[in-house]
Amino acid sequence: MPIFSLPERDTQPDNTRMPLIRWIWRAYFRSSLIPLIIVEVALITIYFVSNAFSTRENTDTVRQLAEQNLTQLAQREAKNIDRQMEGVAQATDFLRRMTHAVMVDGISPQRDDPSRFAYADYGAYYTTRDTGGSAVFYSGAVPIGAAEREKAMRSAGLDPAFKDIKHSFPLIVQIYYNTHDSLNRIYPYFDVLPQYPAKMDIPKYNFYYEADATHNPKRKVVWTDVYVDPAGQGWMTSCIAPVYRGDFLEGVLGSDVTIGTIISDVLNLQIPWEGYGLLISREGTIMALPKAGEADWGLQEMTRHEYKSAIQQDTFKPDAFKIDARAGNRELAEDIRSNAAGMRHTVLGDKRIVSWATIPQTGWKLLVVAPEHNIYAPAQTLADRLNHIAWLMVGGMLAFYVIFFFLLFHRARQMSQFVAQPLQQIDSMVQRVAAGEYLQPAPDLQVSELHETALGVVQMGEKLHAADQSRVKAELELAERSRQLQLVFDLSPDGYVTLDADGSVVRVNPAFLRITQSPATEWLGLDELGLWQHLRTYGGQEAWQAQRQPHTLRLELTRPKRTILQCEIVALEGHDARLEGKFIYFRDMTHTEELDRMKSTFLATAAHELRTPLTSVLGYSELLLHGRLPQDARDEALQSIHVQSRWLVTMINELLDLARIESRAGLDFNIVPESLRQVIHGVLDNLSVPEGRQPVHVETLEDSQVLIDSAKFRQVLLNVIDNAYKYSPGDNRVALGTCLDNSRHPGEMGVWVRDHGIGLAPEQVARVFDRFWRADNSGSLPGTGLGMSISKEIMQVLDGSIDIRSAPGEGTTVTLWVRQSTS
Repeated sequence: MPIFSLPERDTQPDNTRMPLIRWIWRAYFRSSLIPLIIVEVALITIYFVSNAFSTRENTDTVRQLAEQNLTQLAQREAKNIDRQMEGVAQATDFLRRMTHAVMVDGISPQRDDPSRFAYADYGAYYTTRDTGGSAVFYSGAVPIGAAEREKAMRSAGLDPAFKDIKHSFPLIVQIYYNTHDSLNRIYPYFDVLPQYPAKMDIPKYNFYYEADATHNPKRKVVWTDVYVDPAGQGWMTSCIAPVYRGDFLEGVLGSDVTIGTIISDVLNLQIPWEGYGLLISREGTIMALPKAGEADWGLQEMTRHEYKSAIQQDTFKPDAFKIDARAGNRELAEDIRSNAAGMRHTVLGDKRIVSWATIPQTGWKLLVVAPEHNIYAPAQTLADRLNHIAWLMVGGMLAFYVIFFFLLFHRARQMSQFVAQPLQQIDSMVQRVAAGEYLQPAPDLQVSELHETALGVVQMGEKLHAADQSRVKAELELAERSRQLQLVFDLSPDGYVTLDADGSVVRVNPAFLRITQSPATEWLGLDELGLWQHLRTYGGQEAWQAQRQPHTLRLELTRPKRTILQCEIVALEGHDARLEGKFIYFRDMTHTEELDRMKSTFLATAAHELRTPLTSVLGYSELLLHGRLPQDARDEALQSIHVQSRWLVTMINELLDLARIESRAGLDFNIVPESLRQVIHGVLDNLSVPEGRQPVHVETLEDSQVLIDSAKFRQVLLNVIDNAYKYSPGDNRVALGTCLDNSRHPGEMGVWVRDHGIGLAPEQVARVFDRFWRADNSGSLPGTGLGMSISKEIMQVLDGSIDIRSAPGEGTTVTLWVRQSTS
């Protein structure tokens, strides 16, 4: 029984009623426990609120300090990078002036060694060995003559300045000079021929055209976007300066800084809170992305490039490296693009603080990114500790009150137990009786009134038990009868349809669904008129016309196949109107009528076929018995009686064969894998060829394991060969062979027998398997007309078939198809 409540059994319970133990417990709870709980809850609530307030204030302070530090860090490091880039730009400007003096003004302190130059097959003019200076590659985009070779020799005057600048500025990885006619002089030296593409048109590359008059009308030192270096240094950016001859752009001087170097500088930034820095070009392309930032931006830094083929055009970083390539970053990208410096809270996979500053020299922007959860971690840790203390307090309070509640409840239970125990005992008896345990022992209670009440409950249970036993017995009998009726309904070969009192179809049995080849849902719910109308769609016109007849009617359906039904309608009556209705019975008479027709036809045909030889035997025997035949005619009469008797015996044996095959349904067949070739040879070896006829001509004989009863199959094959000889008189040859037809008879082997006899018309072929039907009704050819009927029955048991192709005057081909064995 529940501790705090007893089941309410009143139809309209009074909320003022309660068990004694609950009444005592509620008094304790209201007077003592509720005030204590309210005070404790108020104190803990104040603690949580104050902790949340202090945590928020602490977090705001930490956030302000973090934003200030990140902003100062971004600005400071941007200035450091700017100073380095400014040094590279100044060095590049110095080299531009040196290049102008050497290549335009003709002041060349030294010349290159012509012996280290050679021509490539496609016309390029290039250096073949390293002498401590630069490498030269004249691509052959324009023809290289004496003037071009002289220019290449004179460009050696740039090497001293290239070397000094390269060694003085570690950030620079290589220095080059490119001309309008695709001359490239680059330091340090490397093997240029396998690296550069043939006929390389240098002015089409960004490290050249970004310095021309269109892109750089002020002829200043400028920086390129990140691109793939054709010299094999991977992803890099170049500081380039134009070299003019008057207003003609003679060439471009450039200093290369690889992305790897920039990333190294950015990675060396000491950013707190496990943050990282990255560089963004003036076009918004991520130039330097540390490993720590790849997950935030959904990218993998492209610090290397595989040169599987020559670079045919300038190649920049993919659009995926644009900071606004991802839809979630577009507001951040617009903010960075619009402001030289700033700070923003955003989501990059997780919440991040992004601070940025501009590098004036290049227009690049340095971003400093730090995870918010790392910044707020100290404040959150303190808040978690305070919350942990609060939850410990809550746990201690709950433990105290659990113990306190238990003690109070134990005391209340002791106080109520003496009063409530007899009532609970009677209540338990009532509940057990209500649950079906009718027979209860009589308790011995100290209070006489309660004792009398308990005895009344016991007597009530005994009466209920007797009534329940009678009900159970009646229900079991009714269930058994319903089960038997349902079995009859479901297993009956006849169809049944039941209509309820409202005239709606509520039940159809499997036999009815089998007759109509339809699902139950097609009929359930139809009213009586709808039932007959729907049957009319199955061709039941007679049912529609005769539906109002009270008793039996004949119904002929045309789909799914022709079916003749005998219908009876029975009204169901009962003492309860809900049990009334109609019961419609459908018996399939199609097979019965067909059997009657076939039996009549068969008996008539058999009687006709038997009467002819019997008449002959009876007539000759009477003549012999009465001595009315002369002596010389008796031998002929006896011979005729003998022949007709043998014909009768043959016909009766064949009729018995047909009856046995039909009745046994193949149970006496022994179907096993057999060699078709051996079976055919056995037939041919034991075949009695008619006198004066040629043996069977075997054309093709493939061997195959087939599933047959060899004795029964021999009987069929002998019958077919016998018919071939019988209906192809004269010298016409009978041929035999095997064949396959996977399109029409997959998995089967065919044995064909062909004659060149009288042949059959199409209407005759259709009747070949009819009993007692013969192609020659003249009586000149022996036979009963049952051979092909028996053959068909045997082939059906063997799961095979017989095909017949024939034409009048051309002969007949009979093919026996049998299943091939798969083992």
